Amino acid sequence: MTPVKRGPYSGILIPLLVAVLGIAIGVGGVVALRPLESAAPARPGASAADADRPASRTAATSEATARPLSDRAIYARVKPSVVDVTATLRSADETASGTGFVIDARAALVLTNNHVIRGATSVTVTIPATGRTYQARIVGADAAADIAVLAIAGAPGLAAAHLGDSAAVGVGSAVVALGNRAGAGGAPALAPGVISGIDRTIQASDGASKFTEMLHGLLATTARIEPGDSGGPLADAAGAVIGVDTAAGTGGAVAGYAIPINTAMAVEQQILDNARGRPRNVARQA
Repeated sequence: MTPVKRGPYSGILIPLLVAVLGIAIGVGGVVALRPLESAAPARPGASAADADRPASRTAATSEATARPLSDRAIYARVKPSVVDVTATLRSADETASGTGFVIDARAALVLTNNHVIRGATSVTVTIPATGRTYQARIVGADAAADIAVLAIAGAPGLAAAHLGDSAAVGVGSAVVALGNRAGAGGAPALAPGVISGIDRTIQASDGASKFTEMLHGLLATTARIEPGDSGGPLADAAGAVIGVDTAAGTGGAVAGYAIPINTAMAVEQQILDNARGRPRNVARQA
């Protein structure tokens, strides 16, 4: 299996990069992961039935795909939960930028990728709607799953994302990816597409730090995921989040990869249990 390469963002978007965040020298730097190869074949599935699934702490309000929303309507529904994540690395002039989304407004919890905050000495979260930036605490992270949970304090009016059921997603399901493209900040970028494969395995590498990781059970999509998008939401036709943007693809039928939201939330619960001193093993579901 060929590893996916992550390279530093240099002012020009690199179309074949996979994960959105890595180590970049200079303020606002962004790096991306590039998938090396998809090892597991796509498993064909029925059209997505966006069945409601109560998520931990956040009620999912996914609607049936018999009434799919337009891309802009999906964007409008998901956008309020999306935040920009900036990690300070080693020294004050080394930063990396990525994306996250609120999963619990009351507890002010944000979900993102582990590789977005890996090696960070401090992390901040910016709310695009207000432009205000808040210090974030890393509640915990799972390197193998590439999931991290952040907590922010003092941010009023947070909006949690509506979470869907990634187990109900099939090849051909319409999706929209949102993210902090190129670490530019402001309103998240929108990238429409469809699910082109499920249960994929890739190896990703960070060209700047030489860090590599193997990721399993991913959703492949034609939605173009680019540097800065890592940790952002992948939403279905009802505006419910069914994945976490994680890596860029090679183009064509696979322009990006996402961690299924069922897997991400199972890992998130385990992270919270560990943080509360109640460690437990949680079965991961695609």
